[in-house]
Amino acid sequence: MKKVFLSLVLVFFSFYFAAGQQADYGANDRDALIKALHAVSEDDISDWMHSLTAPEMRGRLAGDIGYDRAANWAAGMFESWGVGPFLEHGYYQEFDQPYTLVKDKGKLEIHIPVGDERVTKSYAYGDDYWPWGISGSGEVTGEVVYVGHGISAPELGYDDYAGVDVEGKIVITELGVPYSGSNQDSLMLWAPYVDHSNKVKFALENGAKGLIFAYHVASPRPTADEDFIFLAATDEVVEDLLTGTGYELEKVREHIGSTLTPMSFKTGKEATLGLTTEYYPDGKTSNVVAMIEGSDPQLRDEYIVVGAHLDHLGMMPVLFPGAMDNASGVSLALGITKALATAEIDLKRSLVILLFGAEEVGLVGARHFIDEFPYSTEQIKAMINLDMVGRGDSFFASTAKPWDSLLEAIEYNNDTWVHRPYTPVSRPWNHQIRPRTDGAVFYNEKIPAITFGTRGAATRTLYHVPEDTMEQVDIEIMRDVIKVLTMSIANMGNMESLETETP
Repeated sequence: MKKVFLSLVLVFFSFYFAAGQQADYGANDRDALIKALHAVSEDDISDWMHSLTAPEMRGRLAGDIGYDRAANWAAGMFESWGVGPFLEHGYYQEFDQPYTLVKDKGKLEIHIPVGDERVTKSYAYGDDYWPWGISGSGEVTGEVVYVGHGISAPELGYDDYAGVDVEGKIVITELGVPYSGSNQDSLMLWAPYVDHSNKVKFALENGAKGLIFAYHVASPRPTADEDFIFLAATDEVVEDLLTGTGYELEKVREHIGSTLTPMSFKTGKEATLGLTTEYYPDGKTSNVVAMIEGSDPQLRDEYIVVGAHLDHLGMMPVLFPGAMDNASGVSLALGITKALATAEIDLKRSLVILLFGAEEVGLVGARHFIDEFPYSTEQIKAMINLDMVGRGDSFFASTAKPWDSLLEAIEYNNDTWVHRPYTPVSRPWNHQIRPRTDGAVFYNEKIPAITFGTRGAATRTLYHVPEDTMEQVDIEIMRDVIKVLTMSIANMGNMESLETETP
């Protein structure tokens, strides 16, 4: 039976290669492709994931020693497969990156006036609030004022702080900006106000001493002001603060968003915010960048980039292991590298494997890589971003319509080698005002960028929490991601042309 199976495989490949296949794999023969297809085992992926999420990696906070350990480990993996650095001076592309260590779980209390007395309600770390690295260190108590999105944009006729006094007080702010439409001109007008750091900036300018962010997610962004305390809370906490004011949180949000009119008001309650942090303004971190150089004298100067961010949230103060976010993407990038390198797949174009630092603090590593790219960025013909990829039963790949021809290679190679349900997605190119992942930095620079992902998980993905562990990850679909992208890159790396339209 085994001989019959092998005979059928040989017949298939003989026909496949003789028929002038749709995919161009260049000089690579059947044996090399099969070797690449099976070069990475589920045990490999599991081992890499366990290494990246291990306690000694300390959650891989950019700037911290835990991240440096992860970067050294990844560079060692590249070296072990004979994959050299992209940069002349080595694997590490260093840049300045201040960072903050969160040293305790903090404190969040609200003080409710009841007659002549005051009732205090205490909240729980994790369940009710998360600390942010953007906070300073200390404890503050003050009256709480709701200030919408917490921004002042006079040129847009919008100011959440107009008519309210927040001097010495604690403010509540919402995520993002009030505009939620799709008009590109409007999006660009609101873009300067999207970043979280602006909320602290405007709060400080108006004299506030603390901020409750109505967005229950942890974040490692570095300290903005060493005396200003910042905690991210659940809607339930905010609703408790609004109780008795006559305002309902959802109706307030709906009013602000539908009318683009501020709705700021006192809550009549006080709160206490506390956190202990250590700020390192002179911190440094790095991208880890490797390359499989192309073999063609002309096409080797064209680049395909596979990217995944290596950093996560660190210790806040408990370990945030960051399995899905983004040990998964890093493991996939490593798997693609190992498969291509150990099978000795010939690529006419050069492949850059880029592990970003400081994604979690604002896509800093991606921005640095593009700003310091030693050649014209027009030589980057495709960028495949891998961020939180590893749950579910199916694939998707998303890009802008001018670049959707790049998705054909992924669809073809999935149909040929893996056979997972696959959805290609392409939309008109629009500048992303709130880029959330490294690929968006390339995308906004009009560098052809593809987001590759998995979908179909039966449970909600846990995000920016200590429970983002190996239990979330499906190693089997990760193996298949490596297969389809390895074969797609072997394909794209040898096509006659990867030219796409310009948005």
